[in-house]
Formats: sequence, C-alpha cells, structure tokens
Amino acid sequence: MLLLSSGRIAEGDWTAALVESVETRSLQAALVARGIVEVQDLVLAVVLDGAFAAAAGEVERWVVDEAADPPLLPADEGVVPEKLVPETARRLDVVASRQLSPYRDRLVPAGGVEPAGLTAERREIVAHATGRRTARDIAFVLGRSLYSVTVEVSRMLGEGLLEMAPPATSFRCSHWGLASLRPRAEAGSDFGNSLRSSEV
Repeated sequence: MLLLSSGRIAEGDWTAALVESVETRSLQAALVARGIVEVQDLVLAVVLDGAFAAAAGEVERWVVDEAADPPLLPADEGVVPEKLVPETARRLDVVASRQLSPYRDRLVPAGGVEPAGLTAERREIVAHATGRRTARDIAFVLGRSLYSVTVEVSRMLGEGLLEMAPPATSFRCSHWGLASLRPRAEAGSDFGNSLRSSEV
C-alpha cells in the first residue's frame, strides 16, 4: 500500500510483480527486478508503524492462527525488541506531548482555511477531515503511515489549519472509548467524565 500511495510503483507493475511472485515465491525479488531496491527499508517502516498503531490504541482481543499465510514481504532478519520497543516508545512520547489521540479525536478543517495555499499532502488531509474521521482513518484512506499522518495532523492543529470536531459532527464513533495518549482536562458533566481516558 505504501509503495502504491507513494507513487514508487505503478499499480500495473505491482500487479505484475504479484503474479510473477507466485512462480518465483519471492515478491521482493520481483520488486527489486523492477527497480524497487529499498524493499527491506519499507518493510521495517511498516513494522514500526504497526507497533505504534497497536501501542497507541487498545487490543481488545487477539487470536493466534497457526495456519496463517506468511507475509508477502517479510523482514529478512526480523526486528529485534531492542529496536522496536524504544522506537515505539519515542513515537508515543512525541504524539502524547501533542495531546492528540489518533484513534479518538475526529477532525474538521478550521474556518477560513484555503486549501490552495497548502502542500499537496496537507490538502489531502484537509479533504478527508470530515468530522467523522480520525488521524487513523485519514492515514488508512491515504495509504500512509499512521505515525507520520498523526504528527502532521497535530502540527496542523497547532497552526490552526484543523480543529477537533464537535460532538454533533463526530456522531459516528467506531473507536469510542479507546484510551487517549494523555488525559483531558476535567469535563463539566458526568458524561464528559466518563469519556476521559487514562494516559498510555
């Protein structure tokens, strides 16, 4: 997904690589043959983003499927905990300092924002900030890293380009109740108090 959304490979070439990998048993070799030599760098980026995504939310249940197919693009040497854990903690600290939950906080464009004056990346984010989408939802729609989109969204909030959606707008709450990365200020009602989340 990251390869396609970044434009690093065309959809037709991706499909051809998948077909070729059925015979060669190596999607990585098929991609390298098409000039995508940084496959393992991308695999590592996806693993780190997945760890951040899991740590930033909550795992309600899990199942071990011993019959699951191996990943199409495995990390050749794995990812050792000594690399994975500190990097995940660093990313959580960065996002927590900005008081933004990638799963809970829904976003809308701030009043008066002119998309024409934004970068292409920011225009896409603004276009998908419908009041029903979180940073996680926007990252998924755009096929981008959750961490990078969350950081960019927090910057845009700080610059007054985005705002938190009011409850009347963000009525569809598919992730309602997930923990925030930092506790909110005291709410003025029992309902608001029940929605405060503890710090990760």
